[in-house]
Amino acid sequence: MNKMQKDTKFLSNIFVKNINNKYKSIPLNTRINFVGETRYFPSDFKEWTNSVYYFNSNNIKNFPVYDLNVSKLLKGYFDLYFNRENIKSNYKSYEKKDFTAQALNKIFVSKPEIKHTNSKAIITIYVYNRERVILLNKLNQLNIGILGLNKFFYLCKKISGDLYSKYIKQVLYKEFLFLRRSKLKLNLNGLKFQDKFLFKLSKLISKFYKKKVEFNIINLKSINLNPNIFTEIMAKKFMNRNASIMQIMKFILDKSIILNEDVEKSRKIKNVNLNLIENKYKNLNINSIVTDGDINDNIKEFYTKNSEDTIFDSIKYKNLGGIRLEAKGRLTRRYRADRAVSKVNIKGGLKNIDSSYKGLSSINFIGKINSSMEYSMDISKRRVGAFAIKGWISGK
Repeated sequence: MNKMQKDTKFLSNIFVKNINNKYKSIPLNTRINFVGETRYFPSDFKEWTNSVYYFNSNNIKNFPVYDLNVSKLLKGYFDLYFNRENIKSNYKSYEKKDFTAQALNKIFVSKPEIKHTNSKAIITIYVYNRERVILLNKLNQLNIGILGLNKFFYLCKKISGDLYSKYIKQVLYKEFLFLRRSKLKLNLNGLKFQDKFLFKLSKLISKFYKKKVEFNIINLKSINLNPNIFTEIMAKKFMNRNASIMQIMKFILDKSIILNEDVEKSRKIKNVNLNLIENKYKNLNINSIVTDGDINDNIKEFYTKNSEDTIFDSIKYKNLGGIRLEAKGRLTRRYRADRAVSKVNIKGGLKNIDSSYKGLSSINFIGKINSSMEYSMDISKRRVGAFAIKGWISGK
């Protein structure tokens, strides 16, 4: 028997063995193995502050310069103030305030994140309105003080009418004048967020990009939720040569609320998540999922049950996982160019929880930066030299 005959006999034996097997119908989209969680894809413009695509590269060659001008324009817009002659006060501009307390009583704005479409540009900015908080506290204190003075002067009126009129002119007039100034500043603070003023600002910015501009303003409740804001505040505080670097860093870190710091102590064992839809049902066809009852009611219940909780849980990096502060440069208290000072303080951790501890796949920004982390740097200078403030925050 030659080699060809042996091969044909071997193939025929295989065919005979399998010809009596029963036919098995395998449905489509059948899940035999358990699957893990899907990779989290963050927003595109989180990686680049300006996400835009043009077929002709000549249209975007000036965009880096435009972004710097837009950032300066936004900060100048939110720093607007009344002329001191109109409100009759010794008000100083922000350029002349240096490191005084009034320089920090303003609206802090982060760097703009710009997302371009064919017809418009969406500008996302994070805002911490410190000026509004301080003005409201002042107005409450003024109201309490004026009520107390009014009661005191009412008693003085019964004793001496001349004394009452004298104090009304000198004391209460100053209190009401200061109250008027505070209300005017508070009204200006609210006008900056109204559509009719933002519309005029969008007209100026549209001249750069040659398209419509929309604003997405996010008000922050704390300064530590955006690194661009707290690095700017730290740079202004460090302008005072008597300021303590570590105390300012500790002040920023104390405002940070870190949840579940014990998560980063040990690596979590990778288990199968049976709550995922792919693991609950081996066949993802609707007919196999819905078995009893009315199909329409079951489908509606299946897709609408806990929809809000499901969407909220799907958003990652909601909570603050860690914050790191670093200051380097000429930060000595003496008026001489001593050796550069380097100070670092950290709270929590900056590692990506999914990739470092849960064993899940994650995406990096620009090839090396964790998608759960944001970074910012602010540069300033003093009389003896320059210094830089760096800030990192991570989410979990």
